[in-house]
Amino acid sequence: MLRSISPRRFITPRLAPRSGLAPDSFLFSRPAGRRRVSRGFTLIELLIVIAIMGLLMALLLPAVQAAREAARRGQCANNLKQIGVALHNFYDVSRVFPPGYIDGNTDPASTPDNDVGPSWGWGSYLLPYLEEQVIFSQIDFGTAVGVGKNTTVSQLPVLAYQCSSDPLQQAFALYDPSLTKILATVAHSNYVGCNGWEECFNNAGGGATGGGADGLTGGFGVSGDGMFYRNSRITVRQVTDGLSKTIVVGERSSNHSPSTWTGAVARGQCPAWMAGQAPYSPPPGPAYDNADFGEALVLAHGNATHVPCADVPLFDPDTYYSMHNGKGANFLLGDGSVVFLTQEIDPYTYQFLCTIAGGEITNGLGDQ
Repeated sequence: MLRSISPRRFITPRLAPRSGLAPDSFLFSRPAGRRRVSRGFTLIELLIVIAIMGLLMALLLPAVQAAREAARRGQCANNLKQIGVALHNFYDVSRVFPPGYIDGNTDPASTPDNDVGPSWGWGSYLLPYLEEQVIFSQIDFGTAVGVGKNTTVSQLPVLAYQCSSDPLQQAFALYDPSLTKILATVAHSNYVGCNGWEECFNNAGGGATGGGADGLTGGFGVSGDGMFYRNSRITVRQVTDGLSKTIVVGERSSNHSPSTWTGAVARGQCPAWMAGQAPYSPPPGPAYDNADFGEALVLAHGNATHVPCADVPLFDPDTYYSMHNGKGANFLLGDGSVVFLTQEIDPYTYQFLCTIAGGEITNGLGDQ
């Protein structure tokens, strides 16, 4: 007879716990006399982390700044496109483009030191087409810029005329030739009309004969004119070089010289800040020693020696300049397109673009 055998029972030995501890806690207890230590960063580790964060910031900051500047440059180009639309809307109504500025000095060969006013410029005539009818309606065009009832309106900013890359957007004072009297205080603008390839002082009336040629060769009179000059009334028919190959408006930054949407304040002085004087500082100083007259407040010229953002000469206030990266500036062409032209552009191509009827041959333009 078989006897049933019960399963073997295995008994785990139990160790006696230390006094005060539960039986099961004994196996996981720490040796007597040792405490858990909460370990943090050492000074060296902390410095390494800070150094790494600083390096990352140094690598990322230029990229962030470049992205912001690209956005500002794009906004500036958009401003010029709006100005281009406004110019053509003005043309549709008036059948001419607006004058560079209106003045009682009607002699085309006369220089702007003989201007008498009222001198309202092309920018003021475009205001209704830039949704600034309220400002336009406050202007008395028979009274000089910044005088009498025009004192307040002449200082009003117009966003369409301001480049966001330029931080200096305040209204500024204009002095008379003696530099002792303020003639007017006017609003700032970053856009000036193209007067042609000769110096604006000589070609302000559109009748220059070579006195402002900067030692260069080129057409004079009509063939040397740009879209804007004193009392100009240019039609599309007169732009024989082609609207797509003619600069109409371009940038000027406040670190170079002042400009305004209001007009060419008669006998006002346009200082050349890059001659070595802080922008908007009062006279005297080297900027005023190299100053131009009021025509340079609304007009600019370009030629083979005065390319955009030229490193030299720095002392001509009536040129194009910007604060954008790339040593160049945005320009509006007659067909409404906008291009970014740098100081690396072929010098004579740039000069040819600044005239409306020079008869020169230019190649297609991208950003140059």
